[in-house]
Formats: sequence, C-alpha cells, structure tokens
Amino acid sequence: MGTEPTLTLSPSGLTAVITPDTFASGGFTLLVDGLPQSHVFVADQTRLLYDYLRRIANVSDLLKPPGQPIRVLHLGAGALSLARYIGGTRPGSEQFVLEREVNLVPFVLASLPLDPGTRVSVRTDDARAGLVWASGVAPFDLIVVDVYSGATTPPQVRTVEFFEQVVALLTDEGVVAVNVADDEGMAIARAQTATLLAVTPNVLVLGPTDVVSNGAEGNAVVVASRGERLLDLRSTLRSAGPHPSGLTGPPDLDHFIAGHIPMTDAATNPPCPTTSRHPAALAHAQNACAPTVADASRPALISGEVPAPVPFPTPAPAPAPDARA
Repeated sequence: MGTEPTLTLSPSGLTAVITPDTFASGGFTLLVDGLPQSHVFVADQTRLLYDYLRRIANVSDLLKPPGQPIRVLHLGAGALSLARYIGGTRPGSEQFVLEREVNLVPFVLASLPLDPGTRVSVRTDDARAGLVWASGVAPFDLIVVDVYSGATTPPQVRTVEFFEQVVALLTDEGVVAVNVADDEGMAIARAQTATLLAVTPNVLVLGPTDVVSNGAEGNAVVVASRGERLLDLRSTLRSAGPHPSGLTGPPDLDHFIAGHIPMTDAATNPPCPTTSRHPAALAHAQNACAPTVADASRPALISGEVPAPVPFPTPAPAPAPDARA
C-alpha cells in the first residue's frame, strides 16, 4: 500500500488511491475514501470492467453509426473510464468533464494516461453550477451523470430542476445516463426514475436482472431523452448485456417506480433561514444552503491527446462546497 499513488483531494479532503487490480490483470482501481470509484485497463482503454459503465457504453455505441464522433458531457470525472472508451471507439469525439475536486484529474492522469488522440476538456466546477459553462459548448449527444462524494450523491444533482437543465443541453435525440448505486429495495433508483419521468416521458432503466426486476442491491442506469428514438433501442440494449440483463421502460415504469415521487429542490433543500437569536449560527446556516454560483471566467483545463502525465496549469479556486457528505 505504501507505494500506491495517494492524494488528499481538494476541496473535499477525501483520500484518493490508485491500486493495481489483483483480480483483473492489467487493471487499476481508483479508490476514494476507501470505496472503488473507477477502473481502468491502461493497455486497452476500450475494455470496461464495471457493469454500469458497460451499459452506458452500449448506449454510446447506438447514438450514431459506428466510429462517428459524438459530443459528450461527463458530470464527475472518476478515472475518465468512459471518456477513454468513447475516445477509442469514436475517434475525434469532443468530450467535456465537470469535476469539483481540483486535483483529481491531474492525479489520475499522472498514473493512468489517456490514449493518444482522446480529446477531453476538464473544468473544475460543481456539477450543477457548471452547467452554466456547459451551455456554452452544448448541445451534447450524451450527458453522463456519475457524481459521488464517497458513497453519496449530492441531493441538488438528483432533482427535477437539475435534470430540466441537463436535458435542455441535449441534442434532439441526445441521451442523459445516470448511474445510481443503491441498497436493496432500490428506493433511490425508483425516485430517480420518477424524477426523470417528470422531465421527459422517454425513460429506460438498465441493470442486472436482479437489480431491475427484484430490487436487489447494485447499480442501475437510468437513461432519458427528449426524443423517442431511445425507446426504439430497448431490445438492442437488452441484448447487448452485460447478462443477465434487465431493462424496464414504458408502459411498465409505474410498476418500477412503486409510488416513489419525483425529487425537487424544495424537498431536498429547505428554505434558508432568515432570522435567528444567534447571528453566527444564522450566517453559517445561510452559507451552507446558499446555491453555488458558477464562475464563467474560469477556463477549462485541456487534457486531450496526451499519452503521458499532463502538466496542468494551476486551476482557479474551487467554488463553494456543494453540501456533499
């Protein structure tokens, strides 16, 4: 463990470690706060280990004819596993990443460099506040929402209002794919599906059969689009696996949602207090619930087409914390 690359992430303070995979030869795992976050095969960056990433990759394969470039926005960087896959399967794709941790991507690329030709622009910003910047480089064929701080997803990137902003950045047939890691019962995944269904009727839930059909613990991928073409891909996505492959969509979404209601900003973020007998406590509470404001002047960090560690410029200060655990 002592020789493994280790870093204290900023601003979260969580510990990131890159460790060799003892089960999959040639693979490396990014751990954050002791939890697996991403996996990379450096010698074959189109090879994906995690089930949920393979399912999102299957979606990316169907957006355009094979080999044609696409435009992608990744909310959450991890080890850039999916960006590597798309760079290898769709050369020339323009990919953009919003990542709150200032030093995560340089740390990852120092040990796990991108393949030559993979084009990725990385911006240090909050996943929601950064959508203001992302609107300037939209529209996107695919937006991937994979935002975690340790084991939790910040509530402000799970709401109707957030996904209304996200879906507005898509092309007419573009797709948003949301990774939802959940406990047995899949309460979060069911609520997330209800939330996306409140934004657009074109929603599918992908995952292992036990997860989708029986509510077992695991990862579900909720995909949505303004266009109806996504619904035509159901049989192809189910056949693509990984197997056993579960999939649900209209008209069966109500059964999957099982009475869970859409998440909203009002429900996840109570109104900021305006009065208190203790001014210091009031100031702290107001600061904690104040929305993060994007800095439109902060430049993106370009990390494309580099097979070796990237000499990143010093990024601007990170925005205010976004209330993640």
